[in-house]
Amino acid sequence: MKIKNIVIGFTVVLTTGITFSQNKSSFDIETQGGYEYNYFKSPKEIRSDGVLLTEEDLISSSVYQDINVTYRYGTKWNKKNRFRILLNPFSRIFYENVDDSYWSVNAVAKYDHKFSKKFSFLSELRFKRMNREGLGGDQDVLINPLGYTNYGATVGVQFVPFENNETTVEGFYNLKDFDAFGIRDLQFDEFGIQISSVQSFDVNNLEHKLGINGYVKKRLYDTFNASEIVTDGERDWDYAKGTFFYELPFSSTFKIRPNFAYYVRIDNSTDRSGFNQFGPGVSIAFKSKMTKIRSTVSFITRNYKQIEARNTDEAIGEKLTYEYANFHLNASHSIGNGFSLTAIVHSRIRSTNYTDIDARSFRNYRNQYAGLGVLWEF
Repeated sequence: MKIKNIVIGFTVVLTTGITFSQNKSSFDIETQGGYEYNYFKSPKEIRSDGVLLTEEDLISSSVYQDINVTYRYGTKWNKKNRFRILLNPFSRIFYENVDDSYWSVNAVAKYDHKFSKKFSFLSELRFKRMNREGLGGDQDVLINPLGYTNYGATVGVQFVPFENNETTVEGFYNLKDFDAFGIRDLQFDEFGIQISSVQSFDVNNLEHKLGINGYVKKRLYDTFNASEIVTDGERDWDYAKGTFFYELPFSSTFKIRPNFAYYVRIDNSTDRSGFNQFGPGVSIAFKSKMTKIRSTVSFITRNYKQIEARNTDEAIGEKLTYEYANFHLNASHSIGNGFSLTAIVHSRIRSTNYTDIDARSFRNYRNQYAGLGVLWEF
């Protein structure tokens, strides 16, 4: 009901102001070809029913083709109201394993109202459909489903508590309904508060930024069984995350943003799946008239509080630990007439002290892809 009322409010405000509005829209299409290694994030070996399966049996990789379409529309009226829409369908086609191909649609609508130069109302509606299948839905093969539908809403305020500071406080809600898999059907509701505060200051005519952002939220899972097998289908988890960053510009075209993140999950249902996670990262941005490059690097450690790590024979006397090494890069270079050459590189490597070859979950994996393509903006 709340989401429905927000949609009606959006429509009324938009209809009232459209006659006196300033409209702007953009549309672009990007296609990239590349190769993805281990797109199901499998370990290199597992033992199933006494048979040892190696990476040739487990790891799926393929040449792929991406098609990414983005439409943006924005309108302003009375110098106080702004309405924006984003629509983004995407597909990844695997040429060597066509049945593993997938697509998604992401839609976002935002409405902002500026009460004064220092205080604004913000609102947002979100919808995402990810149409992706796993490895046949067998729980012994894939623990979690990949396809889902997400509905979300955010309402909040943005204000200037003191000079050169911008602070945002918002409440949010998401309903994520995963596609049924095997004998189980999973969904969760989550709600919480997110806060961002950024302080800006000039050094040698370049704008530096010091900031913090974070959230606290509750996530409630429900599992609906499609068979007579009885499982514990409810989970009650709390999350808290905080990120500190400093944006350091070296010139008008090049800047870096070092950061440190801390993340906690509290398991209120079984006191088993809680963890704390932390680590440094850095983002790099270069933007000139012709070329744009954005890259992120992070090193994350996750320590579980109750789950014990195992080797193939027994528990090793340590709690489960993950270490992630993440890298991502997007680049584009304009070649004229609305066309740009684009490139993407992505890598995630997870290391863990859980080495039991009879288990698929909690294991090491490496997922990487890289591609080149063309972007057409018009």
